[in-house]
Amino acid sequence: MRRRFHDEEPVAIDNIYLPIPTPTSFMKHPSRKSIVILVIIAAFLSSMTALHKTNHILPGSSLSQTHKKKASIFHESSEHLLNLRIVTWNLRVPFPSDAKKNLSWNERRSSVASAIATHQPDLMALQEDFYLMSESLLKSSNNNTAQIGTKNTLSETYERYGLFNRNGEFRPSSSWPENPFTLDGTKDGEHNSVWYNKARFSSLQNMTFWLSRTPEKEGSSFDEVTGRVVNCALLQDEFCAETTTCLIFFCSTHFPAGNQTRSIWSAHALSDVFSLIQKDLTKSYLARGNNNNNVRFDMFVSGDFNSIPGSKTHEAMIQAGFVDTRTLSIEEKPMDDYDYTTNDWYSDNGDSLIDYVWLYKGASSSSGASHDVKRHFRVQSVKHVSVPCCNSNDDATQANSPFFEQSNGMSNRTASDHKMVVVDFEFY
Repeated sequence: MRRRFHDEEPVAIDNIYLPIPTPTSFMKHPSRKSIVILVIIAAFLSSMTALHKTNHILPGSSLSQTHKKKASIFHESSEHLLNLRIVTWNLRVPFPSDAKKNLSWNERRSSVASAIATHQPDLMALQEDFYLMSESLLKSSNNNTAQIGTKNTLSETYERYGLFNRNGEFRPSSSWPENPFTLDGTKDGEHNSVWYNKARFSSLQNMTFWLSRTPEKEGSSFDEVTGRVVNCALLQDEFCAETTTCLIFFCSTHFPAGNQTRSIWSAHALSDVFSLIQKDLTKSYLARGNNNNNVRFDMFVSGDFNSIPGSKTHEAMIQAGFVDTRTLSIEEKPMDDYDYTTNDWYSDNGDSLIDYVWLYKGASSSSGASHDVKRHFRVQSVKHVSVPCCNSNDDATQANSPFFEQSNGMSNRTASDHKMVVVDFEFY
């Protein structure tokens, strides 16, 4: 087995015995799946302990003057109130057939980069992002330097984690479409990468697992041709008050389409991993002498779930302990009032709402240990943003609009066949 908690190349963890608080329920009837997850969490907690010996920002550290000054670049903050913007966006893999319609990645890239720079997410989850798509995005010009300080490229603003693709390798499956921007055939396939604003967040650790019966096995799935990867980052929010340690576990994934049973299994696989991390990582932090600080630990998974509200998969996510952030919005909009998140390359041609930012509150239990989702934040708004592309009318003007919405249908194309979902939080 190969360790999947790292910043660079994986290292072997065979024959390493790591102490871990073991949930009783998993040991009553230890299955292959439970043992696998315990090993994953053990490796994760072992890595967290090692952070004390490195130069990473540790829990309870105060904000430096540099970090405090950087706060004004992105979102206004105070000791008691913080804004957080999370974006999830399916970028559409670069199918050769799209290039024939003048919708190649080369033609779409600048519109995507401009939209990211304009909306300034603090955290972002991407789907259908091939390796070189993300690489080219990081090197792209902001085109919005007045809004984002003096930074000229997205790489100066953001760090990204998403080393492993669906198959857990650097070469694509023969069943997956060829990436026309890969020159040497390596680092191909969908990565589901997570991005974070490095002026605000310190990375504590990265994590990769797969939605399957054996989540540590690269490329595994619930009997699909390709794997279903989940890439995650454990982050510390350096804009938090000095008396509070603020941790965020943020993941990106892409559920299967056309098979509801696999999607329901995927929901429970997510919950299994999230539940153990929530319990054991929280205990780990509290055990290391952080009693002088409050610990705030929030967990999010974002992405394309290929399931509409009210579907069996949507209900399975809720039953597994996840909350659709739309239901927490102070806008109090009925779900039917939200527009579609797909658009078939034209904003007025959407047919489904399938992209989500989920908050994990914990599965309900008799112990009452589930997370109080409204205890320390509120959702200000959830927007589905159409991003214009290519030869759209007034491209430059519309791309820089805070919330561009197409109105004339077929005359304007978009940068993806999905809208950008923008969720604004207020923490207190």
